[in-house]
Amino acid sequence: MMQSLLSHQRLADFSAFLAHRMGLHYPPERWGDLERAVTQMAAELGFADADACMRHFLSAQVERTQIETLASYLTIGETYFFREPASFDALATRVLPDLLEQRRAASHRHLRIWSAACSTGEEAYSMAILLHRLIPDIQHWNITLLATDINPRSLRKAIDGRYGEWSFRGIDPEIRRAYFTLRDGRWEIAPQIRRMVTFAYHNLAEDQYPAVHNNTNAMDIIFCRNVLMYFSAERARRVSAALQHSLVEGGWLVAAAVEGSSELFAPLVNSGAPGATIYRKQPAFTLPMVSPPPHPPTPLASSPLLPEPPDPGLPPPSHQVAGEQGQALLDEATRLYQKGENAGAIALLLADPALADDARAQTLLARLYANEGQLDLAADWCRRALLIDRLSAERHYLLAMIRQECGDARGATESLKRALFLDPDFILAHVALAGLAKAEGKPSEARRCYRNALALLRECNSDDTLPEGDGLTAGRLVEIIRVASAEVRV
Repeated sequence: MMQSLLSHQRLADFSAFLAHRMGLHYPPERWGDLERAVTQMAAELGFADADACMRHFLSAQVERTQIETLASYLTIGETYFFREPASFDALATRVLPDLLEQRRAASHRHLRIWSAACSTGEEAYSMAILLHRLIPDIQHWNITLLATDINPRSLRKAIDGRYGEWSFRGIDPEIRRAYFTLRDGRWEIAPQIRRMVTFAYHNLAEDQYPAVHNNTNAMDIIFCRNVLMYFSAERARRVSAALQHSLVEGGWLVAAAVEGSSELFAPLVNSGAPGATIYRKQPAFTLPMVSPPPHPPTPLASSPLLPEPPDPGLPPPSHQVAGEQGQALLDEATRLYQKGENAGAIALLLADPALADDARAQTLLARLYANEGQLDLAADWCRRALLIDRLSAERHYLLAMIRQECGDARGATESLKRALFLDPDFILAHVALAGLAKAEGKPSEARRCYRNALALLRECNSDDTLPEGDGLTAGRLVEIIRVASAEVRV
C-alpha cells in the first residue's frame, strides 16, 4: 500500500470537488485509488505532482479539456460486448417479445432505449445487434438508441466503432462475423449497426433528465450498469429516481448485479429473471389521455421559414385565461413536472376546464405527454398552444422535438426553421438542426449549424442557463457539441 504524500485536507477538498462537478464519490477508504489516478494524470497535464494538480483544480477556472482528462482517468469503464449475458437473454426472451408485439399493434412502431454511462459503446452496440436479430422488418421501425457518458474520450472511441480482441471475450463468433469487419488489426462495427446508435455527452450527476431537448424522456428500456456504485448513497438515490422518471409506465431498468439493491430502485419491481438484474416500472395510476378541444384547421405557411399565419377570431398572442385557482393548479403541475411526476401533473391540469384554453397549460401538457411517450397527444396540445401564439419560437421548437421523436425528420426540420425565423439566436434550435442534418448524411449543413451554435455560445457565460434547456448551461452545451460534432469535424 502506497504511503500518501498528500494531506488529509487536500484529499477531502478534492473529493468534494469531484462530488460536485462529476458526481463521483471518493470516501476516505478510496483516497489511495484517487491519489494514484491523479498522480498518473498530473504528468499528462504538465504538473509536477498530484498535489500541484489538485491545487489547480481547486483554485483555478478549470479548462474544459482538463475536466475531460480528469474524467478519462477516473471513469475508465471496463466493458465488452454482451456483458452480463443473462440480462441480454432476459431482454431477448422475456422483455422484448411482448414489447415488440404491443408496438406492432399500435399506430407507431417505435422503441426508445438509453444506455446511460455507455463507456466505449459496446453495451449500446450489443443492444443494436440484438434488435437487428429480433426484428425482421426493422427498417419500418422508428428506433431511438441513445448512448451517453461523462467521458468524452470514451465517447470518441464509441463513435469510431473499432475494437480489439478484448471486447469480444465470450461472444458468439458468428455475431462477430456477421456484424464486424477486420481492418488494420481492429474489428469495425457494421454501418447498419453504427447508424442505429446516437452517442452524446451527459452527466448523470448534473444534467437534467428526463428532458425533451436531450432526448432522455419516455424510454422503454434504460441500461444503467456499474455506475451508481461510484456515487454517494444520496446521489445514487437521486439518479435512480431521475432514471425512473425517464421511463414510460411499464418500462424496464437494467442494472448491474453489484447494484442490485431493491431499496435503491424502489418502487420498481424486480423482474425475477434468473441471473439478471432488471426492474420494471409499475403504473401508479391510469394516465389521463384527453385530447385537446377541437380547433379550426390550421392553414400551412407558404414557406417553412415563415410562421404559420394566425386564424381570424383566435385570442391574441400569449393569451392566458387561468384564474386564481387555475394559476395555483398550473404552479403545482409545474412543480410535479420538475419532479418527474408526469401523470399527477396531467391530472391536475385537466381538472380545471379553463386551463384547456391557457397556452401555458397547453405547452406544459405537451411536455408531460411527450415525457410519457404519448406523442400524438403531445403534438396535439403543442399545436393548440401554437394556435394561440404562432410567434412563440419555444413552442415551434417543442413541436420539432416531438416530431423528431415520432420519426418525422422533415416535420421537425420545418418546425426548427420556423423557430429560428422567429428567433435567430435560439441556440438549441441550431443544435437540433445540426443533429438532423448529421443523421440525414449532410455533414456540411451539420457543421454550419454547429458553428452557428458555438458562435452564439461564445457570447454567453459558461454558467448561463439556456432557454428551453431545462437547466442546461452554456458551458455544458459546448461540451455536448464537441462530442456530437466529432463525426463531422466542426
